[in-house]
Amino acid sequence: MSMEQHLTEEQKKPNVLAFQLALLFAFYNMAMIYVSELMGLGGAKYETASVGIKMLSTALTYVPFIGVIYYVQIKHKADLGGFISFKRAFSAGFKLAAYAGLFIALLTVLYYKVLSPSSMTAVIDAAIQNAGDDPQKLKGVEMMSKYIILFMVFGLAVTFTISGLIISLISAAIVKKENPNPFANQQDPNFG
Repeated sequence: MSMEQHLTEEQKKPNVLAFQLALLFAFYNMAMIYVSELMGLGGAKYETASVGIKMLSTALTYVPFIGVIYYVQIKHKADLGGFISFKRAFSAGFKLAAYAGLFIALLTVLYYKVLSPSSMTAVIDAAIQNAGDDPQKLKGVEMMSKYIILFMVFGLAVTFTISGLIISLISAAIVKKENPNPFANQQDPNFG
């Protein structure tokens, strides 16, 4: 790798794009929560939804997630002159996934604590109803209800980060394109 190419790689980082796309995806995710609520499938009612609706919901979450991870990788590859290492492509995708997990977790807190506290109440009410008359289960629901938002937020952050890690590994293997002539100058018409 030439010194100039190395400097170019150091100067061009995917951080801003990964941050922006992660924020955009988090707001998309928030919009999907509202759409689910409008369709009567939000929070507590999700468990009663058909398998087809659950599959559609999963696809509407993960297909765009895969898309933004792949996009940040190919955009960064283009920024680097059409070549990108596996490590660099993975890093770009994983940054997006980690940011997305954080932003989705924060927006979930905002949603359940500020924008729609009644949705959290509905989740807890459904858990109480599922517990039936079992005093042990009712006590468990009562104890968990204070911390359920923390479990949800942690679960979302970890789920998106780990799934993003896996997606980034796979897509980085697809996107990578090592420079066959790393000592060439990018301005050279025979570069690459």
